[in-house]
Amino acid sequence: MGSRVRVEGPVVGTYAALATLLPAEYGPVIGEDDLRAAICELCAFVDTRRDCADFRVVALLAVLLGGKVPEASLEQVTRSLLGFKYWMSEPGDDAMCFWSENHQLLFAAGEYLVGATFPDETFSNDRRTGEAHRESAKARLLTWLDLRFRYGFSEWLSPVYYEEDVAGLSLLVDHAPDAEVAERAAVVLDLLLLDCALHRSAGCFAASSGRLYASQKAHPATSEMQPIVDLAFTDRDVVADWNRIGTMFALRQTYEVPAVLREIAADEAPRVVRTGHGLTIAEAVRIGGDLESTATLLWGMEAFATPRSIRPTMAAFHAWRMASNPFLSALSGLDWVLDPLRPWAVRISNPVVAGTALERAQVVSTRSSSYLLSAAQHYRPGGFGDQQHLWHVLLEGVPIFATHPGGPVVDDATRQKTPSAWVGNGVNPDVASEGPVLLAVYDTRVRRGLGEAKRVKGSHLYVPFAELDESAQGGYWLAARKGSGLVGVIATSPLIHESDTSVRQEGPVTGWVVVCAELRDHGSLDEFCTWLARCSVILTQARLNVTTPLGAYQLDRGRLAHDGVRVEPDTARYDTEWIQAPYNAAELVIEGRTSSLVLTRSGGRRALQGSHGI
Repeated sequence: MGSRVRVEGPVVGTYAALATLLPAEYGPVIGEDDLRAAICELCAFVDTRRDCADFRVVALLAVLLGGKVPEASLEQVTRSLLGFKYWMSEPGDDAMCFWSENHQLLFAAGEYLVGATFPDETFSNDRRTGEAHRESAKARLLTWLDLRFRYGFSEWLSPVYYEEDVAGLSLLVDHAPDAEVAERAAVVLDLLLLDCALHRSAGCFAASSGRLYASQKAHPATSEMQPIVDLAFTDRDVVADWNRIGTMFALRQTYEVPAVLREIAADEAPRVVRTGHGLTIAEAVRIGGDLESTATLLWGMEAFATPRSIRPTMAAFHAWRMASNPFLSALSGLDWVLDPLRPWAVRISNPVVAGTALERAQVVSTRSSSYLLSAAQHYRPGGFGDQQHLWHVLLEGVPIFATHPGGPVVDDATRQKTPSAWVGNGVNPDVASEGPVLLAVYDTRVRRGLGEAKRVKGSHLYVPFAELDESAQGGYWLAARKGSGLVGVIATSPLIHESDTSVRQEGPVTGWVVVCAELRDHGSLDEFCTWLARCSVILTQARLNVTTPLGAYQLDRGRLAHDGVRVEPDTARYDTEWIQAPYNAAELVIEGRTSSLVLTRSGGRRALQGSHGI
């Protein structure tokens, strides 16, 4: 499978040691001295227990289990792997993020595989045997995999963090000693790639996302997932990037992409895809079980400081002795509040960090041959935001989207400084779409939050004008064309030039109306502008009324109506041409024209019909 990887230039980068796993026909692309230096660098990072050390653990395991660790490095690798801290309940201080969804998978996969590789060895950090580590990590892995099957990913449709999931799942499919773990990992990898296939446009995996940063939003073709998507769904070669852990997918030995997923990804016909992702906080608390399970589930959603999550958060914070962890040490500030009063204290203080919580998202992506309009419908409007990317248009690959600029929820070196001008939102808008039309209301009049930066009154629109073929603009509107795709944007306040890539509108409440269209239906950009002039937009308080030749729309505090009829909110996990299923389904059936895939929760079985894929 590695034969579709091109090696260009010297093999250097964080994960350069993975180059030794290339097939034999590549020859010695990395010398033994360079390999030993690359392994030494990985071990040193693991030993310092810094954030993302778990990425290095799985890279070391890939080389070790692939039989490529030089004899001279074997002792060092073994010492680092047996001395690592694999979970929050273990002793020792660290500066690692264990809890986010992708990290939970990588820590558990690392511990499980190291434990299985050294079952009789004593791990120096907690003095337990490898077999004991294998069993406890296996239980966490199976829970993580089961939750993804039943509810999808809380880090929904993330072209950044899906990369880490792909690396961990690929490693498990290749090397898990328990058939159940390997098979369930393959099932979840199928579902992750199904997400990518369903939301692919102009060759890119780019949709509304739970966690997304400015670079990937502005340049979707450069995201961490793009090489993986290219390998999975096309016959193109990819250039090996030794700074990306997702390269492990290119080097995998076992997993085959089911043919039906390639069929979906290649289908360029217009379509509407409705998918649901993740859990609500109330559901997480209900299904969590014991303290560790509940806290693990909530922290995987980044739901720390909400009224429903604060009590299990604080209990786990103390049980796991996390006061020294730089990511969570600020929670010590709640120690003076009696436990029964903590939900009340959080409700009263309204902390801005509550915006990190990744609750259920119902995403609708409408695609034509020239545009993709993707939006998380009514996602926590009026709540604080963080890294959630709630809507965008891709016009033949060129992104257009709006945000309410925010200040970072944590302004220190331990994490990304988000939200920011173009990442997430300070205050989440109410967003809804119906067909090619999207309405968004940015109401910034909500109550201030503890730790909130100075709030911006207004919102702005990212429009990379230089990447468009042509554009036009009036006082309250703009129109753009790229290839055969058109998009019109109407504002509720006068548009103000902000930069070569953005315009803004000011006010405590602002609204944006987006209409996508095909050039063939209008003839030219000028005619499309004439069409836009027939639209009327009225914003009253937070109610947005829009009249277009396509019909009348109203967005009013979490409710969308089209021609006077309410658009019922989505509640399904999948509602697409290829798969329909509720949350918590026992079986998922993906049907193509020439192939299909049946995934079963019990035992994690995969049944492929038709051609087998790659």
